[in-house]
Amino acid sequence: MMGMVALRSGCAFGLVVALTIWGAASAIWGAASAAAQPSPIVVGGTLGLTGSFAEPSTDYKAVYDRWLDEINKKGGLLGRPVKMIIYNDESTPTVAQSLYNRLLDQDQVDLVLAPYTTFIGGAIVPIMLSHQKLLFNGGFVGVNIFKNAKGSIIGSYTYQEPDYTRGLFELIKGLPEDKRPKRVAIFTAQNPFPLVVRDGVGGVGGAINYAKAAGAEVVVNEQYPPNTTDFTGLVQKAKAANADLVLELGLPNDSLQVARTVQQQGYKPSILCTCGSQVTTLAAWPKLGSAAEGVFGTTVSWPTQGYQGLAELADAFKARGYDTLPTYAIVGYAILQVLEQAVEGAKTLDQQKLKAYIHSNEFKTAAGNFRYQEDGTPVFSQVVLQYVNGKNQVVWPKQFQTAAPVLKAP
Repeated sequence: MMGMVALRSGCAFGLVVALTIWGAASAIWGAASAAAQPSPIVVGGTLGLTGSFAEPSTDYKAVYDRWLDEINKKGGLLGRPVKMIIYNDESTPTVAQSLYNRLLDQDQVDLVLAPYTTFIGGAIVPIMLSHQKLLFNGGFVGVNIFKNAKGSIIGSYTYQEPDYTRGLFELIKGLPEDKRPKRVAIFTAQNPFPLVVRDGVGGVGGAINYAKAAGAEVVVNEQYPPNTTDFTGLVQKAKAANADLVLELGLPNDSLQVARTVQQQGYKPSILCTCGSQVTTLAAWPKLGSAAEGVFGTTVSWPTQGYQGLAELADAFKARGYDTLPTYAIVGYAILQVLEQAVEGAKTLDQQKLKAYIHSNEFKTAAGNFRYQEDGTPVFSQVVLQYVNGKNQVVWPKQFQTAAPVLKAP
């Protein structure tokens, strides 16, 4: 009997030993398996997915999702999968600041994307600089912000605020003398970005300076609060002043409302340009109906220009029901192309080495072939659009023109 007990105890002991060995082997195998799977490279940022900037932010998010799928199908970056964390900053600077601290301190993201608009972006730049991180910026312009960051912000907008109206005035210079507008009305949102679009920097650029150089008189120069919804008074003032060129320098919502109001007031300036936000490329623009007709706007590139990935991006947005490829989609995709090419070219995530690589190499993107200036912005280029017969046409530069500009009769 005792022998049998001993035998059973031995069997039990053997089973325990076997299970222990098996458990240890499983743990080793699991660790080896985990080691075989490299940790992901994490890209992070925010967008205003709710609030005032929800529509353009939706375009950015669609592009981010598309790129993430593409890059992981190609094997990721540096042989590692890519993960993306995009928080909703609610179109609010203080929320964005809190979220960028979270991205950098808690999530410890490897690469950082900018939020949408200068209003939000300017608020998070000090956080980026204090963490010594590059900011891959397809979200906002800010010539002074770029300058102060000393090349640590890498942009994909091909024109900064002082040059937002540059292409339009170049187009005007090419018109016959008797067709050139002579009296200018400027409506400017009280926001850091459009104020620089109007005034330029250090006497360089800006709508007022371009108008003066063109021999046109600024007869109305009015600012309005960002939450303005009734533009009747402003439009009536421009109409009474016989302004034949109206420049709306604002963000998407107010720019749309100004175009509506111009039509409602029966006002027919020769040229109405929504030269602040690139609003004529948004899905909301065609919904204005006849109020959208004849209005000018700007963008960074056009699908017929043949830049890398541009035609495919246009097809992807067409499949989503877009008549025009939004500017925000182009710059959002372009900055991810720069990020991808920089990481693969420099073969590192080290921020200083990436910065050095970016400032000494060319990048092929949907917004153009970039060489970066010292401040982290690409060399100037621009496309001027006019919405005619229900679609956007390129009216400047002349070599890319898809239609001649049509000026409204007074």
